[in-house]
Amino acid sequence: MTTTVRHAPALLALALALAVAGNATAQQPAPAPVAPPAAPAATPAPKPLPDPVAVVNGEPIAKSTFLTYQQQRARQMAAQGMPLDPDGSRAQIVDELVMQELLVQQAVKDKTAEDPEVAAQLDLLRRNMLATAVVRKYLKTAQPSEADIKAEYDKAVANMKTKEYKARHILVDSEEKAKQMVAELKKGAKFEDLAKANSSDGSKDQGGDLGWFTPDMMVEPFSQAVVGLDKGKYTEAPVKTQFGWHVIQLEDVRDQTPPPLDELRPQLTQMLQGKLVNDYLEKLKAGAKVEVKE
Repeated sequence: MTTTVRHAPALLALALALAVAGNATAQQPAPAPVAPPAAPAATPAPKPLPDPVAVVNGEPIAKSTFLTYQQQRARQMAAQGMPLDPDGSRAQIVDELVMQELLVQQAVKDKTAEDPEVAAQLDLLRRNMLATAVVRKYLKTAQPSEADIKAEYDKAVANMKTKEYKARHILVDSEEKAKQMVAELKKGAKFEDLAKANSSDGSKDQGGDLGWFTPDMMVEPFSQAVVGLDKGKYTEAPVKTQFGWHVIQLEDVRDQTPPPLDELRPQLTQMLQGKLVNDYLEKLKAGAKVEVKE
């Protein structure tokens, strides 16, 4: 019965609309000019946030507390891929703060802060927050220069200089099978064909093609064998790794192309900021009297 009552107005409106449309078709009036689409309704502005946002047993929850908590919740939700709607979540955040305040008031009644473990954790939290705030304040003015970033990039590129290798391989489960592959190659068989027919890994469908790689991307016996080959040559002595026995053919060698500066800029900036903070800490330590107790 409830369902019928709920949908009755909608059904009545639909019936009236159909009736009017049918009557209009029969009379065939002159077509009316098309009215321009109505402008979308303006979204109402959110109500100003009161200060305090709530009062619990006479204790106010300040607007600043709400805003700080809201920012924390927004960061947490964003990290989980769920953006927080600041306006839509207002009531929920106030409710969470109210529940938190009730627990804090209960903790005061129970003298929870006097518990040694709780007191130590509170002190550590306070110290961490203050130390973090000082570092953030310092980094607002102490930023690495563009010249510093460029110099660090050049240094990284210099250390990055290495070779990239393009190779194929045939992977089998015994040295005897690997030697058979070498014998077939010496008779003139194509490396790709032997790999497709005999290799036991995922590259067999591509004729054993491993694409471009740097030596550190491969296990050591394999990479050592590749580095020792001339272009176009293959390993006449099978190479043993934990995956089996390999016959390897080196197709090409090239210098590794470093990524552009803009791609590495965030990492370089973060690293240089870390150095600045470390220098700042060393300066503070040098000007302090520190006694480490045995």
